Amino acid sequence: MPIALVSHCLLNQNAKVSDGAICPGVVSPVIDLLRRRNHRIVQMPCPEFTFAGPDRWWQSKEQYDTPTYREHCRELARAVVDELAADPSAAGTEVVVIGIDGSPSSGIDLVTSAPGWRGEPGRSDAWTVVPGRGVWIEELVAEIRSRGLRPPRMIGVGMDLPGATPDSLRRDLESGLAG
Repeated sequence: MPIALVSHCLLNQNAKVSDGAICPGVVSPVIDLLRRRNHRIVQMPCPEFTFAGPDRWWQSKEQYDTPTYREHCRELARAVVDELAADPSAAGTEVVVIGIDGSPSSGIDLVTSAPGWRGEPGRSDAWTVVPGRGVWIEELVAEIRSRGLRPPRMIGVGMDLPGATPDSLRRDLESGLAG
């Protein structure tokens, strides 16, 4: 049975930054697709929530890219990889990481960038979306590599991109799983 390491907010929209949720609770179309394809679902922690709490502001990758936040992400990555390593059924099993494109932490292919922004609220023009991996995903991949494990397939669903809907996220995942 393949294993899907799923970004926390796909199973708990309440962890999103203020006004960041696109549906109440679980993003059902994404989770239902993984279940139909017989993936074992493992919820990864949300590093932004565990670092800054529920009442945090929006931030860009540059704001999260600090030694302290990276260490926080490394600690979480060690726990996620420890869980995989301790599971005898995971050996030789396909693992896929489902990240959040547009996220400064969980982006797989796209992140928000704003090198000169200082977090002023209400600034919708403050950041742009650029190619790149989020800080959390970079640290997770580094931990996997440091242990000599096979790199997982990485799929980004565009939850943090303009116009995202639960169905667009399902389509992103379908496309990633097919490729």
